Amino acid sequence: MIVVQTTMIWLALFRCVGAFITAANNPVDASILCHCRGSSFLHPSRNHHASRPSSSLFATATTTRGGGGDDNNASAETSNNQKLESLVDKAQHHLREKDADQAFATLAQAYGIDPTSTTIAALFESCLGLKVELAEESFYKWKNTAGNALSEAELTNLFQDRIGLSSLFIDKEEYDEAGIQLRKAIEEANYWLSYSLQLSDNTSSTSTTTTPAQLDLTNTQFAHWQPSINRAQYLLYRTNAACCQWDTYFKDGHQLSQSLSHNLSPSGHVQRILHPFDALKFPCISLELASKIAQSYAARAMESHGLVDVEAAKNEQYQRRPTVTVNRKELPKQEQKIRIGYISPDFTSRHPLAFLMQHVFQYHDKSQFSVHIYSLSSKVDDGPEVQAIQESCDQFTYLSPSAMSPMELYQQMVQDELDIIVDLCGYAGTSIMAEIMASRYLLQQMNDKNSSAGGNEADGSTRLLPIHVSYMGFPGSVGSSRIWDYSIFDQVVIPPNNDEYGIREHYNEALVYMPHCYFVNSHKTVLGKEGDGIILANEEERIQLRSKYGIHPTAFVYCCHSRPDKIDPSTFRTWIRALSTARSEYFAKHSDSSGSGAPILWLLRSGKEMEQNLRQLVRKEFGERMEDALLFADVSERNEHLRRLGCADVFLDTPAYNAHTLGCDALYLGLPMISLLRDSSGDTSTSASDNQANSICDDQSTIATDKLASRVGASLLRAAEVDDLVYPNMSEYEDAMVKCAINTKWFESIRKRLRLSVPVSPLFDTERWVRNLEASFVQMKSMNCDQTNAFPDI
Repeated sequence: MIVVQTTMIWLALFRCVGAFITAANNPVDASILCHCRGSSFLHPSRNHHASRPSSSLFATATTTRGGGGDDNNASAETSNNQKLESLVDKAQHHLREKDADQAFATLAQAYGIDPTSTTIAALFESCLGLKVELAEESFYKWKNTAGNALSEAELTNLFQDRIGLSSLFIDKEEYDEAGIQLRKAIEEANYWLSYSLQLSDNTSSTSTTTTPAQLDLTNTQFAHWQPSINRAQYLLYRTNAACCQWDTYFKDGHQLSQSLSHNLSPSGHVQRILHPFDALKFPCISLELASKIAQSYAARAMESHGLVDVEAAKNEQYQRRPTVTVNRKELPKQEQKIRIGYISPDFTSRHPLAFLMQHVFQYHDKSQFSVHIYSLSSKVDDGPEVQAIQESCDQFTYLSPSAMSPMELYQQMVQDELDIIVDLCGYAGTSIMAEIMASRYLLQQMNDKNSSAGGNEADGSTRLLPIHVSYMGFPGSVGSSRIWDYSIFDQVVIPPNNDEYGIREHYNEALVYMPHCYFVNSHKTVLGKEGDGIILANEEERIQLRSKYGIHPTAFVYCCHSRPDKIDPSTFRTWIRALSTARSEYFAKHSDSSGSGAPILWLLRSGKEMEQNLRQLVRKEFGERMEDALLFADVSERNEHLRRLGCADVFLDTPAYNAHTLGCDALYLGLPMISLLRDSSGDTSTSASDNQANSICDDQSTIATDKLASRVGASLLRAAEVDDLVYPNMSEYEDAMVKCAINTKWFESIRKRLRLSVPVSPLFDTERWVRNLEASFVQMKSMNCDQTNAFPDI
């Protein structure tokens, strides 16, 4: 594993690596881009571009206070500004002299005084760019002129500096520049390694390889390079997906999948290069591989406590007991309240979790359940969502991961004598959540050891340790029934045993099968209140809002406001083909030479490069006139995001990773959603342009729907009682898109049925959902006295 400290510092300085940088002893975490969850809204405080400070380097906020402290504060501020000015001048001088190392050291001092300065950030970027430029000169001098030998240390520095520079570009949404740096890092490393391997073999050939899939470093003196090259390949794929740069999408994805499958760690784990959340999102990662990645991260959580998770390491499972059927209509009266703890870092008004669950906890039967909320948020949040949660629970506690170890955090919860802990994060956040949940295993060992020695239990009680449940935050297997006993899903997203795809076998933990959709929301009690303006009052208001967004009053609008990295090229081409057909039908019936009233596709913009790439693809493959059918919306705050959905006619689900929160948004607002759930026969059809662009087999451009995140749309539609909008293949998906636009009578019947079902459907009946969950909790509690085997499915 190659680790260069300066790059770790670079990545720590910029938020694009987010909280993962805290695990500095694990290099993979330092180069994983922070996963930003949610739909097409972004709270202003989450928008790192909007929240950046003034470009003035020395501008600081001041307040007026009485007393002598003002003079001291002003004096200290003046002194700091003078130091900053001096350090910036020195750094700029070093950069002019092309002394990157001295410039970096000086800027590090300045950063310590004012880490919010955009001027310092810009100089850091210039410094890292200079480091890459100088190292690149040495590399190509060696490569092209057979000059002085290039050491492995020099290559390492160039490789890691390119990774760091790419991270800075990503933070500014300059994805093309980031991709250039990542691809060069891979190509340069492979060239040098190939050359060095040939020298060691005493061969005269000077041919080189430039792709990680072709260069096999196993059992060579350079095997330690493989994880770093694989990681760069992962970042390249992720970066290109973020801006819909699809020129080598399937080829890069195939290489990434092959690298992960073929390069196992000594313990047999999939190497921790790809983050578990991206494993769910990337179409190139199979369900089996995604589950193995989750297992490897579960093993890491155990290793953080000095433990080995045998199940995750060897893929062994308990002998599972038969599935238990629960009576969800009549809950038996409990002698004592069942004490439930919900823990998450996302109880903040900035995150969809709090928005979705803000009114869930109020429906718990307080005569039978005691509800404790534990927030790992870095600061107190007084947003309305959090206030609603605080008011509906028995106890709300802020826990500080920066002040306490995972074991200390877990022990604090155990002191509240919880029966069940519900983890609402899983791998969706930082590694701290898994480490907290893994603490139970160590605590149990400590208790067993003390008990056998005649001492007191480590947690100071004789109670059984809590049952662990994973829910909501991570839409996939958590990879270990040693850390989590249960995950909560439903029979659409995970069919029971013996299903045609064998999906259930890839989930180590026991499952709670909710009778309707597993995905809860608070939409009925939150949206549509008087004065919120979210639900459009009439057609006139809709026309006015359409005008604001540049939409013709009568145009049929296909909408997908999901994150662009959820879109894949095969699906996008399907959308454009259907759109082209619908527009042709329109022009055949209307004498509209301008085409302003023709159907359009309304997408969420993620940087100018994303829009440019999609427009270029449409021009090249479908003609310039089709480019006029594309419309892009900027990220907005939540209420505006919800309100503008009323301008659309149909929502298009993304097959690889479905709309979750956004799917609920669309359906609640009466917007039909088209989704894909492949049948057993599959659908291996693909467009010629997919194959031509990537020169690969058909099956690699077919998006599977066996991963849980690709089945949520079908679950939402079933619970909303409009599951006839779920299609078994992309051909029928495409036909349905066209039918929505041209068969007005059929489409209006769908819309009417959806509007009528919203008030009564199980999808938006939060109280019913909580009652069903409580029945499962009662069943879990009754079985916790027997832990000789894994829990059964419920």
